[in-house]
Amino acid sequence: MNQTQIITRNQLDCLRSMNVDGKETFLGEVRHFKSHDFFSRMLPRELSIAWTQMPEGRELPKHYHPCPSLLIVTSGRGVSTGDTKLDVSAGDIIYIPAWNLHGFKGMGANGFRALSIQFQSDAIFSSEAKPETSYIDREQIPLEKRQLIKISRDSIESIHEVEVDGVLENLGILKNFGSIDILKSKLPDYFSAAWVHLKPGESLSNHKHKTDSMIILTEGEGYATGDKQKNLKSGDITYIPAGQTHGFIGGGNKGFWALSIQFEQTSLYEDLTKPKVEFVKESSAIQRLHQTNFVCIEAFKKNKIFSQDIAELMTEKERVQLLKSCLQVMSDSFQRLMFSRMALSKNDSYRKVFLEHFLDELGHDSDLRDERQTETKLWDPVLEASTFWFFGKNFLIDDPERIVMIQMVLEKGASLFYGHFSKILKDAFKSDHIEKHCDMDEGHDSLGVELLEKESDMKLESLEILLKESWSMLDLYLARTAEIVLERRQIV
Repeated sequence: MNQTQIITRNQLDCLRSMNVDGKETFLGEVRHFKSHDFFSRMLPRELSIAWTQMPEGRELPKHYHPCPSLLIVTSGRGVSTGDTKLDVSAGDIIYIPAWNLHGFKGMGANGFRALSIQFQSDAIFSSEAKPETSYIDREQIPLEKRQLIKISRDSIESIHEVEVDGVLENLGILKNFGSIDILKSKLPDYFSAAWVHLKPGESLSNHKHKTDSMIILTEGEGYATGDKQKNLKSGDITYIPAGQTHGFIGGGNKGFWALSIQFEQTSLYEDLTKPKVEFVKESSAIQRLHQTNFVCIEAFKKNKIFSQDIAELMTEKERVQLLKSCLQVMSDSFQRLMFSRMALSKNDSYRKVFLEHFLDELGHDSDLRDERQTETKLWDPVLEASTFWFFGKNFLIDDPERIVMIQMVLEKGASLFYGHFSKILKDAFKSDHIEKHCDMDEGHDSLGVELLEKESDMKLESLEILLKESWSMLDLYLARTAEIVLERRQIV
């Protein structure tokens, strides 16, 4: 059986220009789904999808092509050019008839991002040999029959719940494309779609269905539950084969908007009297562990270290140095933790994971010390106690618990920390240590986590206590770091 796959936007090949009719043509940013081997195998032959982005003030030249298509704007705003002049913004669905002359220009601070969907096997601008743009006398088709059609997200009726087997199940906000007559009449019989929105903490319970589907996160962040548990961010594509159990939880401050696509004529909830889903009543122990971790992560994001107060201080050299000094305390302790975990491991499968992680992390403490250009150490009782807690705990726990404490907590927390400060540290204060972690640490938070699926339910349930304790200690460490940065605490 095929397994649920989650593929990020950046895993798709990026195309920025193409030679069309002997002329180099600017495309903005185009990332074809079928440039990834998985999607080239799994997507229907007559369906092509691409992420597109058009920067502010730049324009995709006017063109036309022999197939109808959809442009679904996911963020920002722009304008269309050509046969039809339209303002477009996040949530708009633009139906583009065959042979419509059109282009798009990015407007506003960041232009716009969109999903481009063509109902043919070869995507537009997928190859210079066959760019799929034009070449008949389109004037044979009356102008009124080739106008763009815009449907705003707000104009689509919302569904909030559905009754399945006598139980009302929450759907968040769901807006079926098929509820709009013009879209229903235009879309092919192998494609249906809906907008889905979940607020922070709101969940769509685990369920399954008899058709393959795809959830594309277009705004915000969330968490995938079920057979595949993973944090999701804007741009992530979750492909769910028929029969796979899955659900979602809204995350961050705003939850998420996503596009739900099924490869058949009617969507899952288009007929509410006969919804094409089966909700799974009982979640497994591993699913509950991941769901608990998601709740802990959302609480952790409210730590003072991620506040605007701290961000505004990252233009001062002294404050940045204090941040790095606090980070050095954790980095030194983490190196000792990596060594001791290797020495204490008793299981070959876990030891293999620990060795891979150890080799990736080796020397990061020295790199940070070199970047700080000082051997002087900041000593603080709270920093010492909170970082030593992880090192000491390592001697009292087993290998599955080490995966929880280090991968699911420390590495996930590090991913959030480094990602945040990579964005806010300006050029003069950019940190090689932080940038390196952003590049090299991707995937460390899930390294070896699949081994937990082999543990008993009793063992998995016991891991929740350690999980919560570990997040509390990491939260304490970073809260104290924030206090030190705010107070301009002197290094001793």
